[in-house]
Amino acid sequence: MMRDIRHSFWIEAPLEKVMAALMEQQQIQGWWTAEARIVAGRGVFGWSGYGWCVELDMEQDRVSHRVLWRCTSSNMQDTDAWVGTTISFSLNPEQGGTRLAFAQTGYRASPCFEICQQGWAYFIGTSLKRYLETGKGLPYPDTPNT
Repeated sequence: MMRDIRHSFWIEAPLEKVMAALMEQQQIQGWWTAEARIVAGRGVFGWSGYGWCVELDMEQDRVSHRVLWRCTSSNMQDTDAWVGTTISFSLNPEQGGTRLAFAQTGYRASPCFEICQQGWAYFIGTSLKRYLETGKGLPYPDTPNT
């Protein structure tokens, strides 16, 4: 059974700034994980304290204001449930900021589904939002309770 994770957040930042925060290594290190490496559209993201690693093919479409990450390898939450999923960020200018619609689609049924759903709500709705609005996010390993 396939499931999707979906969230929507308003961020007080211009669309181009949000898009850059989703594609550039140094910026992703500021809100998701400090253990991020991106080379030629391929991202490797780590959480060494847990032994987790996620590999993503990353692309952006500036015309449609979308960022896509396709998961090719993962042991997130000690499962392979992320492999084959597509993580999409659709951006729309709205009320002096940007509406970010997030989806992770093609997620296989897994015991970690709810934890990952909550994790994305935190990392996008709290850490990324805070990073873009104040310049200081809460990425791993600075995440509370990590």
